[in-house]
Amino acid sequence: MWGRRLTYLAALSGCLVFYAAYQEWLGWLFLVGMLALPWVSLILSLPSLLTARLQVNCPSVVYVGDEALPQLFESGPLPQAPIKLKLELTDCFTGSRARQKPEQPLPTEHCGAWQVQPVKVRRFDYLLLFRLPLGKKEGARMLVRPRPIPMDTPPSLEKYLELAFRPKPGGGFAENHELRLYRPGDDLRQIHWKLSAKTGELVLREPQEPIRGLAVVALVLSGEREKLDEKLGQLLWLSDYLIQRQVPHQIRCLTGRGMESFAVDAEADILPAVDSLLQSPVAQEGSTLPPIQASWFYEIGGVTDA
Repeated sequence: MWGRRLTYLAALSGCLVFYAAYQEWLGWLFLVGMLALPWVSLILSLPSLLTARLQVNCPSVVYVGDEALPQLFESGPLPQAPIKLKLELTDCFTGSRARQKPEQPLPTEHCGAWQVQPVKVRRFDYLLLFRLPLGKKEGARMLVRPRPIPMDTPPSLEKYLELAFRPKPGGGFAENHELRLYRPGDDLRQIHWKLSAKTGELVLREPQEPIRGLAVVALVLSGEREKLDEKLGQLLWLSDYLIQRQVPHQIRCLTGRGMESFAVDAEADILPAVDSLLQSPVAQEGSTLPPIQASWFYEIGGVTDA
């Protein structure tokens, strides 16, 4: 910008010298034209400045270590004038802010979430002589997901108690069965023919499924970034480990907003829960989980089974 201004001043000085030496209408024309040139450029640029809209786009979700580059999109009905800006990155875990150039990659060394907002946005006229602020600008948010971190010793599921049994909907295979008398409408394939022959009545072998107690995976969202990476990576792995073994559970996490809870009944519930935690503020250092009543309990990064 300053180079353009110096170039303009040099050209204006040349016109002044030419007018002083020539003292004719052509010298006067050059001088007036050079004096009016910046204002003409500004007037022509104003419609573009007033209608322009700047939007920062970045990948909505990446994984730790992936490359992520921001992209700038300018829109408006008129040709766009040059623009200069910086990006302000807000860490959703800590609230800390940092600025960087728009051509630099976004940080993905650790998991978390970044709010990316354009700041110090300055748009120039077409000759790069005037600099004006731009009001219409939109940011974006990027989630940096952890990668699953397997546990050396998976937690035992022996304490996931089978408190009672109930008839299995739709029948089918089951390890446990209950014997009862046949009722009209029952599936004939479930009849226990040998026992029916002994008793003289139709006896049905009804498949049963366990009614399990509450299973909880808990953690405190605090610690250094490497520790948070480890906690959330183990959470991702452990939650999938439980679902693969048909163990629905709850994720309970102590964050800066208090206790957050997520029900995980299927594999599709895992990532939305983790993504929500990535956007939560961390808890104060030294925070501990409140007492949790559950049939099976595991705290990541703390006490194991309880």
